[in-house]
Amino acid sequence: MSASRRARRCRTYCLTWTLCALLITDSESVTPPDSLKLMWLSNTSLTCNDGSPAGYYLRRNNQNQHWVVYLEGGGYCWDTASCNARWRRRPGLMSSSRWPRARRAPALLSADPVANPLWHASNHVLLPYCSSDMWAGTRATKNSNSSFAFAGRLIVRSVLNELLQLGLSGRLLFVGSSAGGAGVMLHADATRRILRTHGVRVAAISDSGWFLDRPPRARRASSADAIARLGHSLWHGSPPTPCVRHYPDKPWLCYFGYRLYPHIRTPLFVFQYLFDSAQLTAEGVRAPRSRAQWDAVHETGAALRASLKNVRATFAPACIAHGALARPEWLAINVSGVSLPRAISCWERRLNNGGRHERARCAPRRLVERCSWPQCNGSCPRLRDPRTGEEVALAALLQSFGLDVRGAAAAMGLDARALSRMSRAELLPLLAPHT
Repeated sequence: MSASRRARRCRTYCLTWTLCALLITDSESVTPPDSLKLMWLSNTSLTCNDGSPAGYYLRRNNQNQHWVVYLEGGGYCWDTASCNARWRRRPGLMSSSRWPRARRAPALLSADPVANPLWHASNHVLLPYCSSDMWAGTRATKNSNSSFAFAGRLIVRSVLNELLQLGLSGRLLFVGSSAGGAGVMLHADATRRILRTHGVRVAAISDSGWFLDRPPRARRASSADAIARLGHSLWHGSPPTPCVRHYPDKPWLCYFGYRLYPHIRTPLFVFQYLFDSAQLTAEGVRAPRSRAQWDAVHETGAALRASLKNVRATFAPACIAHGALARPEWLAINVSGVSLPRAISCWERRLNNGGRHERARCAPRRLVERCSWPQCNGSCPRLRDPRTGEEVALAALLQSFGLDVRGAAAAMGLDARALSRMSRAELLPLLAPHT
C-alpha cells in the first residue's frame, strides 16, 4: 500500500493525526534486519557498464576501528559479443538501476555473531559488481568500440577515498570472491600504499579468485590467455606495475592469481577449492559424468594444488564448488579438522601480534587437502546434478570417476548395495583409507 493511501485511511480511522504521521514515517523508514545502506559515489563520472551511477553499501560501527571491505564477483566480459550476451542474460551485473536502498549482508558482512563470528562488530562495506572487468578497468566512458564503460579499478579507488572522508582508520581487511577475489589481488598493494599514509593497516583475502590459464578442452573454446588479452584491451585494464614489468609483452597474464601472487607484498590469505567449478567450466568440463571427464577434473585439481605450493597462507579443500565467504556454509568448511573461520582467525592474529606466541596454539598457515579426489572432504558443499538439481550420491560420484566401489566394499567386508545406500557421513570415513 502506498504512503498516500495509508495517509487517507489514517485520516478516517485513526484517533489522532499525530499517531498516523508516526505510523507512516515508521513504515517508510523500516529497513531489513542485518542490512547495509546504499551510498552513491560523489564522483558521478564513474559508472556501471551501462552508465548508471556506481556506489557501495555501508554499515558503520563507530565503536570499532576494524573495517571489512568486500568486492563482489560475477564473471566478466571481454569483447562486444560476450558483453552483449551478458547484458541480455545478467543485466543486474552491468547496471545499478535496480539496486535497493538497503541490502541484506552476506555472511562475512553480517552483524550476527552466529553467522559471522570473526567480523560481526566491524564496519562493513560491500562494493556491488557492475563493471564486468575483474575490478581492473580504467575506461570510464563509452567509445565507438564498446557501448559500455569499464571503470572497476577507478570505482575501488573512489570508494576508498570516500571511506577515508567518513573516518576510515585502524585496520582494513580487503576481501573478494571470484572476480572480486581476483580484484582484491589486483588492488591489494595499491590499497595498502594509499591507506598507509593515513595510518591504516591493510590485509587481504582472496576467495576463489585464483584462476589458471590452462588450455580449454572444448575444440572451439577460446583460451584463457586469449580472453584475458581481449578483456585487458577492452577494459583499459591496469594490473599492478611490478607484475607487468615481469610480463611486459603480455600484461594480461597478471590477471591469473599464481602469476600475480609473487609480486604482491600485502599480507594475503588465499581460499581456493582444489576442484573449482568456475575453473572447470572455463576449461570446458561443465558436468563431468564419464571417466575421461573425471580424469580432466583430477588434472585440474593437480594443477591448482601445484600452483598453490608457494602461497604462504592458504586454505584449499578438495571440493567441486566456487566461492565460500559470502555463503552461510563458510562456517562448516574445514581441512584436517581446522575450520575456515579458525584458520582465518589464526592468520589475522599472527598479523596483529607479529606472530609471537601463536605457533603453539594456532592452526597451520597452509591447509591444503591431502586427499586427491573430488568431494572427499565431508564438509564440502553438496554436489548437485545440473540437469535435475538433485544431490549426487557420493557412491555414484566415486564410481563415475573410476573408484571400484564393489572392490572397496569387499575390502571392508560390506555388501556393494549396502555401501551404495550409505549416507555421505557414513561413507567418507570408511573410504578414506582405501582412496
